[in-house]
Formats: sequence, C-alpha cells, structure tokens
Amino acid sequence: MKQAVSLQGTDQAGAVPSRPSLLLGLFNRVFGSREAAWLVPLVAPYRWPLAMLFLLSLVAAGAALVPPYLTKLVIDRGLMAGDKQALVLFVAVLFCVGLAALALGALNSLLHLRFSARLLKDLRRSAVDQILAQSPRWQARQSIGELMSRLDGDAGEVQQFTFAVLVNGGGSLLRLVGGLVMLFVLAPKLALLALALAPVELLFFARARPVTQAKARDVRQARGVLASGLAETITGLSALRALNATGAAAKRIETRQQGLVAALLSAQMWNEVTRAVPMVLTAILRSAVFLVGGLAVIDGTMPLGSLIAFTAYLAFLIGPMQSLISLWHGQARMKAALDRLDQIMSAVPDVQEPAWPVPLPADGGELVLAGAAYAPDGGTPLFENVSLIVPKGQKVRLSGPSGIGKTSLLSLLQRHDDPKAGTILLDGTDLRHLSLRDLRTVIALVPQKGHVFSGTVADNLRLGAADADEEDMRAVLQFVELEDRFAGAGLETILGEGGLDLSGGERQRLCLARALLQPFQVLILDESLSEVDAERVSRIMARIDSRFGDRTRLVVTHGDAERYGAFDGELVLKARGAGS
Repeated sequence: MKQAVSLQGTDQAGAVPSRPSLLLGLFNRVFGSREAAWLVPLVAPYRWPLAMLFLLSLVAAGAALVPPYLTKLVIDRGLMAGDKQALVLFVAVLFCVGLAALALGALNSLLHLRFSARLLKDLRRSAVDQILAQSPRWQARQSIGELMSRLDGDAGEVQQFTFAVLVNGGGSLLRLVGGLVMLFVLAPKLALLALALAPVELLFFARARPVTQAKARDVRQARGVLASGLAETITGLSALRALNATGAAAKRIETRQQGLVAALLSAQMWNEVTRAVPMVLTAILRSAVFLVGGLAVIDGTMPLGSLIAFTAYLAFLIGPMQSLISLWHGQARMKAALDRLDQIMSAVPDVQEPAWPVPLPADGGELVLAGAAYAPDGGTPLFENVSLIVPKGQKVRLSGPSGIGKTSLLSLLQRHDDPKAGTILLDGTDLRHLSLRDLRTVIALVPQKGHVFSGTVADNLRLGAADADEEDMRAVLQFVELEDRFAGAGLETILGEGGLDLSGGERQRLCLARALLQPFQVLILDESLSEVDAERVSRIMARIDSRFGDRTRLVVTHGDAERYGAFDGELVLKARGAGS
C-alpha cells in the first residue's frame, strides 16, 4: 500500500536521511516497516533531544549503581572496622551521589515530558492532516467516535511507548548489565543462584505476550465502539427526541458500556496474572538469596556489607529485567493501538495534489464539463456523459430527481473526488492540474447542511477568509439578513457546537455569508437556502446576482425555482446522463 503522511506540524527542523538510518532500522523492528514509514518522519526532528535524554538516562542509571557499593563501604570499612573518618567520608559521598541522582532524575523527567508532549502534538496534528485530506466517501465510512478514540487514546499509547523504548530502554539495560556485573563482583556463586529463575520468567512472558496484545485490542475496540455510539447519540439527539427513542438509545449505550467493562475486567484479570507471576518468582529468589547469603555471613565467609550490597544490586537485576520485559510486553499493547492509528496514517487520499500545479488566472470563472461520469467506489455510475459549458458570469440551475448525483457532481468541481471518465476544466485547465488550495479558494461551495463551529460569529466567518475585517463581516451579515439576529453581542456572539442555538435557516444563511467572504470566481449553492422562507430567498438571491453578477453561479433547486431569480441556463441531471 502506498504511504501517505503529512510532514507538517513538526516544531523543529530536521530531515530524514535518504538511506536507511539507525532510527529507521530500529523502528522497522519495533513498530513494523509500514508504520515506521510515517512514524520516523515525525520522530526524526527530535533525534537530538532524544539522544540527550538517552544520555541522561544512562548517566542516571550509572549513578544509581554507585549507592549500594558505597553502602557496603559504609558498613564494612566504617561501622564494622570502627573507622570514624572512613564512616564520615563514605556517608558524605553517599549523600552527594544521592543528591546528584535526584537532580538528574528530575531533569530527565521534565525534559521527557516536554519533548514527549511535543511529539504527541505532532502525531495528532499529522493524523488530523490525514483525515482532512480524505474524501467525503472515506469520511462516510468512518465513525466520529472511533476517529476520536484513535486520535486520543491510540495516539497517546503510541507516543508513550515511542519515548519509552528510545529513552527508558537504554537506562534499564545499563542498570541490568551494571547490576549483574556487581553481583558477580560481590559473590559469583550467589549471582548464579540469582540468575536461576530468569529463564522461567522470560518463558512465561513469551507465552503471555500474544494474550496481552489480544486483550489490549479488545479494550481499544470496545472503547472505540462506545465512543462512536456516544458521538452518534449526541449528534442525533433531536431525531431521537422526535422519535421518542431516547430510551432505546440509552439501552444501546448501556450495552456498549457493558461490553467495555467486560473487556476491561478481562484485561485487568490478565494483567494481575502477569504481575503475580514475576512477584512470586521475585519472592522465591529473594528468600533463596537471604537464606544462602545469611548462612555465609554467619559462617564468616561473606561480609555483612557485601550481603546488603548484594541484595541492593539484586533489585538492579530484578527491576530492570522486569522493566525490559514489561517494555517488550507493552509493545503488544502498543501494537493494538498502532494498528488502529495506522488505518488513518496509511490511508491514501482519493484525490492527490498535482506534482506541478498550474497557476489560475486572476479573473476567471469559466467551467467546462466534457463527458463527465462518476461512479462512487467503482460501482454503477450515478451519471455519465455530462457535458456543459458555463461561461464566466453565467448563472445556471442544476436540477434532477433526488439521489441522481447532483451533490456528487458539485463535489467534483471542488475535487473532493475525480470523475470516472471525462474532464472538468476551469478556465481551460483540467482541475487535476490545479492546487487543491487554489481550487477550493476560487470555487466556493455552500452545501445544504452547512456546519457551524463552536466559537464566535467572527470565528465562523473568518474560517474561509482569515483576513476579513469587522466591517466586511458586518456587511455580509446584513447581506444575508442576519444583522438583527446578532444585534446584541454582534460579531462576538457565542455559538454552540453545530450551531444548534440557531434555526435551520439561520445556519444556512451564516454558512452562505461565510462563503461570500471568500475571493471566489465560482459560487455553488447546493440547496443552500432550502430552509429559508421564499421572500427572503428572493431578496438574498437578487443581491447575489447584483453584487456578484460577474462571477459564475451554479444553483441546485428543488420545486419552486422562481424565488432564485432568472437563470441563464439549466442542466437537468438524468439517470446515466444529462440534458440541458
């Protein structure tokens, strides 16, 4: 499968080497080659901070190896030897080393938080870029709640593991090796005893890892199903109330919640098992070491300080080993999240930017459709052989029965998809040769169900025209007869999510106002005023025809077309074709 990923959003400049790098090789092994293809470009700008964190973790791990040996010296050369000067010296050194280790740990934690949070931000922004690049057909196959679950929980899981494997893994490995060396330095035979149960623990986790991955996948899927149901229920509250179906919706949410609880309980029970086994093995190991080592101290063959130091270094064997095994085990949980996130990050947009975009003329607007055909998902064509010439400044009506493909045809004009056959030209240039940003700037599309975003009226109006000033925004509100609706707080009026505090007609007029602020050459109205009363539609359309008479206008209407004013032509969309 092709890889598609936006590299926008990284805070620090950095380029990925063209030849395979150490980072790419590591990620290929840990995450998989397909996932590494989009993850490495996101992590690469942080390679120097990661190297610094890795070095700090090694220094901190090395510093942590010192106190147990100093403790041995305090006991054997200070207390047991009755040397007060040595006691004071070693205690002072022990205090300084401990203080330095504390400072290193705090610095490491702060830097870890800083850079890992930035990576999470970049990861989510890249995923959002991928979603924004997809077509309406892709969007129709997705669930909002499921996408939110992947952007939130799954992205966080991947980010946490990425930093853990690159930073914490090195420190744990150094503590493990260093602790093992010190065990053999202090008591070689006792060190062999300490290693006796390691193969058993490794074998258990090797067998347990696939189960952990399956349990994590079940939990992630259950979370996504619940989030999807919640988002759908909240979005459809009005319909549920109208149908008196709120009880049925609540039962459906309860069923999904029970599924999540069952998955969580199953995963938690398994986690308890995976925690209990190493704890039992550790208890057996510590008991054996204390028994054998204690007998050696009683027999006088081992100093007391050496036994105390040995037990401390035993923690360096057990703790880091369990951390590394946990990291390996955690990869299974991360892989479940990564697989879900990869469905976004590796999705190839249906519409691709041209390699060399053709610039648009400054004052154009002629549209030509030549034998255009469209078949969503490669199925039966909605329409075929649609041909039309709309000169600049013309106003054309598009009509046809519901479901015939009028909205699909209009979406082709903004390149939300490409025709199956034929071409669409804007001022003589195939739309596939134009930058998507330029195309969607000069062709303004106002759908029937436009979306109002939470924020102020000004925030909504500036979405398509970031440089619009207050005078322009007040003028366009007056243009669509909304000035009285927002007379109180004016442009600073707060709108709720989806604009649910507005009527259907008010939402449509606000969305139209937003489009009119764009520097468009072609204005497409897809039943954009269907919920507005006829007299107001007539007044608004008369203003549009007067003010924007030099711009191309395509209008989809059902029923009474007179209220939209006079048209220069009409395209009637029919099954498997079109007539004008």
